[in-house]
Amino acid sequence: MILVLLLTLLTTSCQRHSQWQYHHINEKTANATRVLYRSKDPVQGIDVEMIEADGQLATYLQVHSQPLLPSHEDPQKTEVKIYTTHGGKTFLAHFHLGEQRIRLSDVLQTELISVLKEGNPITLELIGYREIIDPSHFQKIFQRSNQKAPSAFNRIRLY
Repeated sequence: MILVLLLTLLTTSCQRHSQWQYHHINEKTANATRVLYRSKDPVQGIDVEMIEADGQLATYLQVHSQPLLPSHEDPQKTEVKIYTTHGGKTFLAHFHLGEQRIRLSDVLQTELISVLKEGNPITLELIGYREIIDPSHFQKIFQRSNQKAPSAFNRIRLY
């Protein structure tokens, strides 16, 4: 009996859980979908959040421990580096209030989604933070988020 319990505990604890999560927000005044990649490292990791509302998609990067450092070129922005199997690129992105969250440009958002759909890992770097994004389960979760049509009465605003 103890052996069976021990084997069950061992096999369930060794299962790999996806860091990708899907949420559908359906309230009286809002209808949106949210795809979230939660970092395993709360100190130096980077979360990726994609929100689709009113037919628009916005992708955000968020850190939790300290505010992001400003770029030397523009103190209102921070440097975002993305490394894929195709090479590396550097972009500047505007801070959100609190300087722990940024919204990606449409160009960077498109590239990020494209590489993840291909099943290739991506390394994101912000000054002081680094995250290797595992593409496992992304395509399944992202397709699921696109199955829900946004409402014409959507009142969520993407900033």
